[in-house]
Amino acid sequence: MNQQTKDSILTALAPAPEPLDPHWSQATLAGILSPARTAAPRRPRGRRRILVGLAAGFVTLGTATAVAVGGPTDVVDNVLTQFGEQPNTSGNGLELDDPQLVAQFETERGIFALWIATGSPGEVCYALSDGQWNGEGSPTKDQLEYGCGGQIYVAPGRPTEELTRPDQFGGFFNDDDGPMVYGVSPYPGTVEVRVRAAGVDRTLPVRADSLGYGSALPEAAQVPAVTLTFLDADGHELGSKRSIAPVG
Repeated sequence: MNQQTKDSILTALAPAPEPLDPHWSQATLAGILSPARTAAPRRPRGRRRILVGLAAGFVTLGTATAVAVGGPTDVVDNVLTQFGEQPNTSGNGLELDDPQLVAQFETERGIFALWIATGSPGEVCYALSDGQWNGEGSPTKDQLEYGCGGQIYVAPGRPTEELTRPDQFGGFFNDDDGPMVYGVSPYPGTVEVRVRAAGVDRTLPVRADSLGYGSALPEAAQVPAVTLTFLDADGHELGSKRSIAPVG
């Protein structure tokens, strides 16, 4: 029996492939588009897209050494500096300014904290802790997830965007961790952001250094989206945007 005949018989006896389950496919896609993380494994999380879906594969991680003890910003600075000194990482060779705190607040999981460091135009790195750090003292390296650059997942049906600006981070999230909102204002001079939806009317302070803001929003449990209005010191509107909670 020749090889071609054998191949034909094996093909005929092979079971028909099962069709892909659409729910499995959606979950798999969501996993591919989920935030890139450090090499250390984390416990399973809710469906919150921490960084609005930093696409996997664009941040290559290595093994960092222990960091010096200091304040939270010092720890973040040391982590990102050592990350950038390693070859084959997305932060290799970047010259970054000091990291700035974007937001730190209590959620159902624990403390959510995000720092961002920028360098020359288009260079953006981040470090965050989502429930690993209790907010006291300084986080350790193992309590931080970090990376630089990448592709930002914007919305279904839209192409990803390259991460080049701090204001691309964040949004409104409503999942099993509880609803929350955070981000960076794109408007210099912003001092407050008003968050509104049905049953929601909250005004959050905006940090003067990073232009960051954030808070848990338990009253937003039943709404699919919120409108963010950015205000200056005189209460004048600088701009607004609608933020839709990711699904899946």
